Amino acid sequence: MRALRQSTAAEFGVAILVLVAGSTRVEPADGVRLRGRWFEENVRRAVQGAGRRLEAPSCAAVLDEFRDGGGRALSDRLRALSLDAPGYTRLVLFYDGSNDGPCLRPRVYAFTSPGSRVVRACPALGALAGARPEEAEAVVIHELLHTLGLADDRPSSASITAAVLRRCRGDARQLD
Repeated sequence: MRALRQSTAAEFGVAILVLVAGSTRVEPADGVRLRGRWFEENVRRAVQGAGRRLEAPSCAAVLDEFRDGGGRALSDRLRALSLDAPGYTRLVLFYDGSNDGPCLRPRVYAFTSPGSRVVRACPALGALAGARPEEAEAVVIHELLHTLGLADDRPSSASITAAVLRRCRGDARQLD
């Protein structure tokens, strides 16, 4: 009976291994989870571009400019997670926000809640990424700042994006 149990357990283990190995769904190395939506690849390029920009110390320094609700620099939040900015970019999850209220408003590209690792991407972000990639990458970095705890109301959304553009403009091209 014992040999039968071991044999059955081994066969079960092999069956699980085959099932997992035979799975056709492979998650990308980034956090973009738009499930084939028309704007998925554009958003993916924007997220990857934002990660490349954040490799430059001048761009990553934008994390020192902003603070979380407790007054801590966002760069300190990353250090507490033992991550650098490009690594963190790959861990933030981007889901489809098409049907959510904020995405139905003009000039809303994405949104999140401070401290959440989930960003809702709007179709407008995909369109922006196709037309003006540098701006879309700045929007992604802007949202990353919120995921690290930057509050929605201070400073204004426009001034956050302006700070990102000021710090990160051109950095991705210099790294390629």
